[in-house]
Amino acid sequence: MYKRTEDGIVLVDQDACRGWRMCVSACPYKKVYFNHSSGKAEKCTLCYPRLEAGQPTICSETCVGRLRYLGVIFYDADRVSQAAAVEDPQDLYMAQRSIMLDPRDPQVVAGARASGIPDTWIEAAKSSPIWDLINTYEVALPIHPEYRTMPMVWYVPPLSPVVDEVANAGFDAEDHRVLLSAVADMRIPMEYLAGLFTAGDVNLIERTLRRLAAMRSHMRARNLGQEPDPQIAASVGMDGQALERMYRLLAIAKYDDRFVVPTTRPEVPRGMEAMGDDVAALLGEGAPSACASGCTDVSGFHGADVRRNGRVSLPLPSVRSRRTAGSSGPGAPATTGARQ
Repeated sequence: MYKRTEDGIVLVDQDACRGWRMCVSACPYKKVYFNHSSGKAEKCTLCYPRLEAGQPTICSETCVGRLRYLGVIFYDADRVSQAAAVEDPQDLYMAQRSIMLDPRDPQVVAGARASGIPDTWIEAAKSSPIWDLINTYEVALPIHPEYRTMPMVWYVPPLSPVVDEVANAGFDAEDHRVLLSAVADMRIPMEYLAGLFTAGDVNLIERTLRRLAAMRSHMRARNLGQEPDPQIAASVGMDGQALERMYRLLAIAKYDDRFVVPTTRPEVPRGMEAMGDDVAALLGEGAPSACASGCTDVSGFHGADVRRNGRVSLPLPSVRSRRTAGSSGPGAPATTGARQ
C-alpha cells in the first residue's frame, strides 16, 4: 500500500507490505516460514550450495542425536504420476517404494549410465543409508503420503520407552515376547503415528516398531555376552545379522556412513542439448575439472596462453543453428532410465 503526503512524497505502509502469508498456512508439512526482516515467505532449500560440494546439510551435520541421514535414491521419474494416483491412500506407501530402483541391480546401473548419471552418483546410491532404511530394513516411512506429493524425506517412527512400563506392570521387560507385545501400548499411540506416516495404516507402524524393539532385545543379549535367540529376529521377518547391521546404521554409524553425498558436476541446461557437441565448447569443463592440473592464473584456467597485449581473449565457439541440431531437442523421444 502506498500513501501520498501533502508534500507529494510517496510512502510505503510497512504493516501492509508483509505478504499474504497464505502459502505458510497452506504448506501441508508446515515447513514454510515468514521472514519478518525481508517480508517474504521462505522455506528450506536443503542447503543446496553445501550439497553441490558434497557436504551434508547444516541440520544433519549439527544434529546432536545423530538422527539425520542423507543419501542418493534412484527412482523412475516416468512413474511418479502413476504412483501418486493410486486410489487407496494406504497404498501410497508401497506405490512410492515401487518407483525406487535398486542401485545394485545391473540393469538399473546400465540405465543410469545411459541417462548420463556419473559413476560417482551410482556408487553413492549403492552406499546410500536411505535405501537401506527404506527398502532393506523397512523402518523408514514417508510423512503424510495421503497428500500425494511423494516427499523424499522419510522418518523412522520413535520407539517409546516401554521397558519401564512393562517392568512396573510386573512382567519380564527383557523377554522379547513380552516386549514385542507391549509395543501396542506405547506412550505415543500407534494411531497417531499412523496418521503421520502411513495414512492410517496401523499395521505398518506396528511392524516398524516391532523391528526396532527386536533389534533392542537382540543387541542386549549380544552385549551381555549371550547368544541371541533366533526367534527374536524371526518374529519380525529378519535374521540376526540383519538386526546387527541395522543396529550399526542406527546407533553407531560413522560420519561417512550417515552422509553419502557425491559432489555435483556441470550440467547442460535444458533447451541447450539440441546444440550437440558444441555445448561442451560453449560451457567448458567447469572450474573443478579445468583447475585439476593446479593452474593458478587465467591462462592456465583456459588451458592455453590467451593473453594478448595484457588482455585476456576468450575463445568464441561456433554454435550450430536449431535447424541442424538433430532430434534431441523438445519433442524428441524421452530416455527412460534412473533419475537422481
